[in-house]
Amino acid sequence: IRNDPDIHSWESAQSFRRIPDFNGIDFRQQKNTYKLKVEPVNAFIYHYGWVRPPKLMQNKIRAFSTNHQGWRNVEKLEKEQKFNHLFDYGNLSKLKHFNGSHPKVMKSWIDDFNWKHQLRFTGPRKNRNPIRSKHDKLKYRLISWIEKNVLRGKRLGEFRNYILVKH
Repeated sequence: IRNDPDIHSWESAQSFRRIPDFNGIDFRQQKNTYKLKVEPVNAFIYHYGWVRPPKLMQNKIRAFSTNHQGWRNVEKLEKEQKFNHLFDYGNLSKLKHFNGSHPKVMKSWIDDFNWKHQLRFTGPRKNRNPIRSKHDKLKYRLISWIEKNVLRGKRLGEFRNYILVKH
């Protein structure tokens, strides 16, 4: 991906697409974008996009909301005081604890983790984030249980922005 100038982060950096003559601005464009052909690999991909202190995460959510809902909606949310507090990640006790090792490139970030006291592991939400965490929603907890216990890891309705090449 790094060596192909036509491949760019697409949508909200949820994947990549081939975008010839990309203008560097419209990451959500649909026209003249192409799914990548990929091969299966035996590797884990870690996404640290939500691993940041609650104040920085609140700033990210504001930018995210502006991109997806427009600045007028964000102004409305600001008037409702949705952004004037620390981001609440939800009740983190509902998530599976990660016991693996992190990639070396993340070592300094993990070593600098000094905001555990700002996270919540019990009780209801203390504030109203513009975006509610999926692990706080019963629907997604049920889907996760079915995927894990019935489907043995197969994902239901997973977005696949690629074409799988089988050899």
